Amino acid sequence: MITISPYTRVIADCLDSLSEANSEESKCNLKQEKQLLVNMLQGRMLEHIKQRVCSYYHIETGALNEEFSISLIEVFAEIFGLFRNKFEEMPWLVNEIAKRIVEVESRNGSNTEKHINQLYLSIFCKYFEYKNIEKIISTLQTDTRIQKAIFTVLPATANSSQKYRPAVASN
Repeated sequence: MITISPYTRVIADCLDSLSEANSEESKCNLKQEKQLLVNMLQGRMLEHIKQRVCSYYHIETGALNEEFSISLIEVFAEIFGLFRNKFEEMPWLVNEIAKRIVEVESRNGSNTEKHINQLYLSIFCKYFEYKNIEKIISTLQTDTRIQKAIFTVLPATANSSQKYRPAVASN
């Protein structure tokens, strides 16, 4: 069974706060809540990509260090610039994507991981015009810091024999 991401829990809390906010509440609080929601969505998307890389290389999720995460953020800076621009153009999109993530990740069932992978693929394709998430993930191969972070956590026997391949996990 898939455990729900801490990011997804905060996303759900943000959605609840936004839906419970009354019209008298300050616009500043609503704006802060919306900004938190956007940040959590970005964090969850990065976490998903990290999980796919770990799954591909058979690495425990917690094994990749902070350097990997920082490099991941830098590699995806352009994507998240597009992400924020879309949200400025279509503010309703933040809630729509957030609701969908919470819905899919909160489901019970044997195909939950497959549904989660399909969800993120559809988010990148539909809203951010990236048609192939595997290609996005394989761009990680161009960053030497990411390669180094992956290489350092691979088992010693794999380090000497495994060459880097694009980090593609099946949908």
